[in-house]
Amino acid sequence: MKGTTIRSRLNPKLEVSVIAGHFATRHSHNNHYIDITRMKHEHTMAREAAVTLAQRYAYEKGVDTIVCLDGSEVLGAFLARHLAKNTLFAVNSDKNINVITPEYDSNGQLLFRDNLIPMVAGRNVLLLISTVNSGKSIRRVVECAQYYGGRVQGIAAVFSTLEEMEGVPIYSLFTPEDIPGYATYAPESCAMCRAGKRIDALANSYGLSAP
Repeated sequence: MKGTTIRSRLNPKLEVSVIAGHFATRHSHNNHYIDITRMKHEHTMAREAAVTLAQRYAYEKGVDTIVCLDGSEVLGAFLARHLAKNTLFAVNSDKNINVITPEYDSNGQLLFRDNLIPMVAGRNVLLLISTVNSGKSIRRVVECAQYYGGRVQGIAAVFSTLEEMEGVPIYSLFTPEDIPGYATYAPESCAMCRAGKRIDALANSYGLSAP
C-alpha cells in the first residue's frame, strides 16, 4: 500500500506516511492508517519529535517518569533527555527522569511490577503513546497510573483525535486536521462496513497485516 507523506504543523521536519483505506484496530475502524514507524525507530526522527514534544512540557510541568506505550520507548528516552536539559526556567533541569513501560497480565490488565511501582507512586507522570483514536487504550493507562498513585501531568502522542482524557490534556504532533477526510468509527457503527467496504488490513502499534 502506497502512502502520502504528511508533515506536522508544529515542526515541518516531522513526517508520517498516511494510507487511505478501511483499517480495523482493536477498538475502532479508521479510513486512514497512519504509519509512524520512522517516528518510533529512526534516531533522527525520534529525536526531532522529542524536541517538539518537550517544548510543551519543559517550562510548565514537572515530570519524574515517562510511561511509554505502543513501542514508544526510543521516543520516550529522547523526550526525557530534552526535558532534563539544563536550560533557563525549565522545571526539570538536570532531573533523572525515569522511562518505563507497563505490562499486560494474562487477562489483558495493565500493571507495574514491584520494582517499577516506586517510579510511579507519588510521582509526576507523563504518558507517551503513539496514537489515540477511540481513547479506550489511553483511558486504561490513565486509570492504571492513578491506581498506582501516579499524578498524571499530561498525555503526549504522535497522533490523536482527542484533546483530553479524564480531564488530562493530550498534546499531539498530528491531529485529524492534518489528514483531510480522516474518520474513525466504533466497530459496531462503522460507515465503511455498512457500505459493504471490505477491511483492507488489521492495524495495531506494530503495523499492518492482512485480515
